[in-house]
Amino acid sequence: MENSVILVLIGGLISLVSTLAGISLQHLFDLHKQKHETRRYPTEVLFNKQTEFYDKAAHIIPRINGYITTVNVWLGETSPDAKRKVKEFAEKTGPIWEFNELMEGYSMYLPERILRAGNELFAECTFLSNAPTVVRTERCMDLLFSFQNAIRECVGVDKISGELLKAFGTHEREKKRQELDK
Repeated sequence: MENSVILVLIGGLISLVSTLAGISLQHLFDLHKQKHETRRYPTEVLFNKQTEFYDKAAHIIPRINGYITTVNVWLGETSPDAKRKVKEFAEKTGPIWEFNELMEGYSMYLPERILRAGNELFAECTFLSNAPTVVRTERCMDLLFSFQNAIRECVGVDKISGELLKAFGTHEREKKRQELDK
């Protein structure tokens, strides 16, 4: 009987030690997991905010494109009321200001290249709304492409190919603009 009590005590002691070891290991693993998640959380928040921005920008970009294109079309018109229409439409800057609000709202989460491209686009579109010219519309379109390319590069998608840009004639316009600036 004495042997059976000793065996029960040894079994209980082994069970207690294994339970304590299991609890200790589980606690260490939980601490390691929590430490890893704490380091990963800011990166996840940043990624989620940038993705949110890209999704919202995708809805505003076509409206900015439409604004620039419409101003450009009215600038090419020769009808008597064309100048009035240009001025009238150039003052409809809703998409431009929505874009500015979006940029300001997400500025702390965006890479510098996107911030720079977005701010240049906003500034040039603001100039366009105050003094519309064909050169400004072309500059706005170039900056819009540049902004889209910056987003594509940050997301990991290739920017618009050089052949497509040549088809749009942006390289030639840029060369002419640089010559005019000199």
